[in-house]
Amino acid sequence: MIVAVQPDHYLLMNRALASLTPLFPVAVLALSSPAWAGNPVRLAYEAPEGCPAQPDFVAAVAARGGDFDGKGSAGAQRVMVVAIRRDDHGFAGAFQVREEESASNKREVHGQSCGEVVDALAVVTAIALRSDSTDLAATAAPVADVAPSAPPTAYPLEGNAPVVPPTPERLRGHTQFLPPRTQRVEVGPGTLRFDRVQSVTASVGAVVGPISSLVMPRYDLSFLTANFVTTPEGSQRIDGMIVDVRVSLLGPSTYRSMGTTTALTGGSLGMNICASPLYDTRGLVLLFCAEYGGGFMNMITKGADGSQIQSKTSGYATAMFAGNIQYNLGSSFLIGVKVGGGLNLGSLTAERADGSRIFGSSTGVAWSAYGLLGIGLHF
Repeated sequence: MIVAVQPDHYLLMNRALASLTPLFPVAVLALSSPAWAGNPVRLAYEAPEGCPAQPDFVAAVAARGGDFDGKGSAGAQRVMVVAIRRDDHGFAGAFQVREEESASNKREVHGQSCGEVVDALAVVTAIALRSDSTDLAATAAPVADVAPSAPPTAYPLEGNAPVVPPTPERLRGHTQFLPPRTQRVEVGPGTLRFDRVQSVTASVGAVVGPISSLVMPRYDLSFLTANFVTTPEGSQRIDGMIVDVRVSLLGPSTYRSMGTTTALTGGSLGMNICASPLYDTRGLVLLFCAEYGGGFMNMITKGADGSQIQSKTSGYATAMFAGNIQYNLGSSFLIGVKVGGGLNLGSLTAERADGSRIFGSSTGVAWSAYGLLGIGLHF
């Protein structure tokens, strides 16, 4: 079938096309403009074997409202880099937003299982994807470490609010044996947390040395404190040295010699300055201590007939080294073993009626050693 076009209709069509031709480039530019269509956000995901794969991570992000296929920021394409690795305490993960030559601050999370770390990173990634801000520092919401005993989804998550970790049930760290006078530690933005750990221990044992060949019972009550610092990245360390203060009771004991008996009782105070290669508030604690202190000894000497020959009280100083092993049982109780040895500085002597010496060092220096078993509370 042939359709005839009237000349006047043909002229009208030509004129309409001619009037629209200048608009074609404008339409093409508008459709291709970043303001019309944003660039999708790309994901770079890396995790060790046994961790959730990239599709699982994308699904976890989607379950929290994040969409990698949606429109991203105008201009250059943004890449969200998620990397997970194993470490000494379980797993560690890092999140960063990159765009051309700029990048946000790298945020890290820690957990005992890879699933905990993946969940926390999925939360942060979803928050960054939902954000309309083009400020890269704002797109990476601050993240603190994941407490192993609580799932990350228990944290309050509203908009771009920072993820605030709960107070950890477990603190682990160590001291430096020769700490520098000044130390600088680089930390990321977030919350720097300080925790003071304390324990009270009652111990019983024996001490030998101050009085030659005499083993004396010893009863201790000690108070220990350590200061922990936790960085926003979840790294924990002990600030300074650990201090252990004790009060001790000695005796009662009896020293018997030919024709005399000497009853001895005493007490002492001491302060231990300790370094710890391992301090776990829910496990093993190792302490190596230098102790400085002093005390007194009351000595009453009687003859074979029961008459009192001498009564005196002498003071002495101590300088010792000690090793202390504790194990924290749950959140409150502990058991421990402590051994130490060193020097007693002071004259602990007893004399007969004729002035001859029953026991004691003429130099005023005697070695001493002790061993104790204890039970206590930590908080």
